[in-house]
Amino acid sequence: MGKDKEQIAFRVTPQMKREIDLIMDSDGSRTRNEFLEHAVQFYIDHLLARDMSTLPVSVTSAIDGRLGMLEDRLSALQFNNLVELDMLVQIIAGEYDLDPSYLRKLRSDSVKNVKQTSGRVSLANAARESDEAEWQG
Repeated sequence: MGKDKEQIAFRVTPQMKREIDLIMDSDGSRTRNEFLEHAVQFYIDHLLARDMSTLPVSVTSAIDGRLGMLEDRLSALQFNNLVELDMLVQIIAGEYDLDPSYLRKLRSDSVKNVKQTSGRVSLANAARESDEAEWQG
């Protein structure tokens, strides 16, 4: 027994003992004591969550774990996309001699387009708007 744990008496019916023995492996518990600690912690979290607007510790840690995995995956995808974008920018910059004032206007227009579309920019819409501007102009 660990130095930071205290012993308490806990009695269960023979039926409950059989049920604990049958199911304790499913939550990763190696001993009945460990299973009962998990069960009591779950119940404490449940009671605290009912009294407060926060989630139980077990739910919060599970959500944090999943969100961490999602964050890692999205970061890796974004990094790969930015590498590809940088490659495209390097190709375009190498082929065209672009005027700095034109680039400033293009950046300004691009910022405006991204804000207006909430980041949902598409090549098809840009081409359609370009055709409309040429037809009207």
